[in-house]
Amino acid sequence: MKKLATPQKFITTSALTIMLSLMTVILGAPFLRVLRHAFGPVAYWLLGLVVVAGTWFFKAEPLSVLIGSVWMTSGVYSELENKGLGWWISGILSVISGLCLFAATGFIALRTNGINTYPEVEKLMEQFAQKVTEVNPNAVFSTEILLHQIPSAIAILLIVALGVGLIFERRVFSWLNLPREKIASQLKLLEYRLPDYMIWVAMTAFLLTMVSFGGKAIAILAVNVVNVAIVLYFFQGLAVLEVFLNSMRAGVFTRVLTYIILVGQLLLVLSVLGLIDYWVDFRGRIRRIKAPANS
Repeated sequence: MKKLATPQKFITTSALTIMLSLMTVILGAPFLRVLRHAFGPVAYWLLGLVVVAGTWFFKAEPLSVLIGSVWMTSGVYSELENKGLGWWISGILSVISGLCLFAATGFIALRTNGINTYPEVEKLMEQFAQKVTEVNPNAVFSTEILLHQIPSAIAILLIVALGVGLIFERRVFSWLNLPREKIASQLKLLEYRLPDYMIWVAMTAFLLTMVSFGGKAIAILAVNVVNVAIVLYFFQGLAVLEVFLNSMRAGVFTRVLTYIILVGQLLLVLSVLGLIDYWVDFRGRIRRIKAPANS
């Protein structure tokens, strides 16, 4: 059966994209990828504009801001990818574009709701922390720390959304029976590896969180960089884990159990694994061990 991007499939893809974006923000990302590559940039950006405007119209400004940022990040990444730009530069520029849109629309949303000063933003954050504490009494939040780490929190949201989109887009293409065009600059997920200089950025930022060299502003910046680095190295650790499971020919049950334990409970372990991979090159070692066994 020939795969075609029909109007019916566009409606189905759009409906699933909107529903998952509204419900989870992040899980609509694979459908965003499919929407852009199967139906083109005009359909992608117009639908995004409609969704963001619609949620804003119905007074769901925070949701509108988050969905718009994820939509922007995924869209910019796809556009740059199609132009042949490497995945690392495309990723950086797309996340920056998402952050810029978040900052702009977030500022407008705050002004629209009568929040014009920093003390008012602090009060809003205190109310948020109080509600979280009511739901989970064991959770302890510092309003100041929360405010300082908003940039990295949003960057992490956008990175995770982009990662989820790249990891699961192939399955969504297959499930919807849509044509998937291979792009030369497309990231090979099992080969995902951060540039070498990132190890020094991460280690320097970590050092600055432990020892104060340049005052509070540098310490805040360092904490945000460390937060983002943890997530980036998590995906590298995930790639190492997947190569290992492939080499072991792990079954579905083993994979599910492994991911529940490591991804669900021990996320930081995968981040450390990804960090150590800089020196050890686990995937290279696994393939070298596997090669003689196959021969």
